[in-house]
Amino acid sequence: MTSNESNGTAPGDLAFNRVLEAEARARERIDACRLEAASLIKTAEERARRIGERTDARLLKAHRLADASVERALGSLPRTAEAGGDPDGRALARLERAVAALADEIIGLTAPGADSGTGGDGS
Repeated sequence: MTSNESNGTAPGDLAFNRVLEAEARARERIDACRLEAASLIKTAEERARRIGERTDARLLKAHRLADASVERALGSLPRTAEAGGDPDGRALARLERAVAALADEIIGLTAPGADSGTGGDGS
């Protein structure tokens, strides 16, 4: 009689118990990996959210700067049309074409510096 058989444990039972222990350790490692993966995902999502918030803030700042620049430029334009100094509306038409060309450039419809259709002679 072997020592395993004398204490009531058959060799098959010992092997089975080792398999169960190995499976339990594997489950623990899998659970730990799941927790780590969840933590990494949470960290990545938080980072992406912060990047998005910074991007939104920068875009808002850029829009405000552009709006202020346009307001300054418009404020410095001569008021010839309002004062009756542009009876045929040529200055206003040039301004409207320039604004349209600038808008097209900003949204990417034309390349910077491309002919805006103002005729090149200021008309």
